[in-house]
Amino acid sequence: MKTFEYSFNEGQLVGPATAYVGEHPRNLTARMLVEEQPNGMSKITITLNNTLSGRMYMIHAHDAANPANTPNGTPYNEAPNANVLSAMVTAQGSSAVVEHQATLSFDQIVNNYEGFLVVHDPTQDISTTDLTTYLILGLFAR
Repeated sequence: MKTFEYSFNEGQLVGPATAYVGEHPRNLTARMLVEEQPNGMSKITITLNNTLSGRMYMIHAHDAANPANTPNGTPYNEAPNANVLSAMVTAQGSSAVVEHQATLSFDQIVNNYEGFLVVHDPTQDISTTDLTTYLILGLFAR
């Protein structure tokens, strides 16, 4: 098993112009636990801390891509990759935990998969192209 920590999107990954813009408290963090399953696949557990109680958070993976080749210049394919991670979770108190069974192996997830972990702001409309609405934007399992 491997654990990965993610901090709030202040534009540190893609650039200052992609930093979060909105009202969500900026102390949200995420932890990803990737566990190898007996069948060789991976279970991914995401824990969000400092959430807004009762709000539903959308969490997913986007495959990395060349921005010159995506419709809106994003550094990833705009459709989430549900084979890796696609989940929604409602915060209970100041945290939220969700598990997802990936169809990729543990080795593929932690060593080869090139993608992004995205946590959307539950107080804004979902956008897969406006990075300033992302609370967490990090390299997946890195």
